[in-house]
Amino acid sequence: MDQDQVLVRINEREASTDIALSGPLTVDRIEEVRVGLLRAFALGKSVRISLAAVTDVDLTGLQLLCSAHRTSIARELDLRVTSDGCPALSSVAGVAGMLRHIGCPQDGCGTCVWKGDSALGREAA
Repeated sequence: MDQDQVLVRINEREASTDIALSGPLTVDRIEEVRVGLLRAFALGKSVRISLAAVTDVDLTGLQLLCSAHRTSIARELDLRVTSDGCPALSSVAGVAGMLRHIGCPQDGCGTCVWKGDSALGREAA
């Protein structure tokens, strides 16, 4: 795989749809990821996103993760995001001020991917 290419692997399971992302989660490649996420949510199952193999992240990538969370809330689907300590994600999320103690106003169900002990590296329910 080219270092500047993002790879979106979708694996449909009985109860969930798993997405494994690798490569950059940046503005140049974000459309591919957005389309993959929409395909996953269209299946109507819980969505699990693995970011362990992401090599680069910018603000657009962080915003897309927030958008995925809002989509899961709107469609009443469980979303789990794991990063396995992805250094690119943790450094950008920290600098951007994404790590938080409470979720955003849309997070009425308390499932923000950036909140508390769940953020970055462990599953967010």
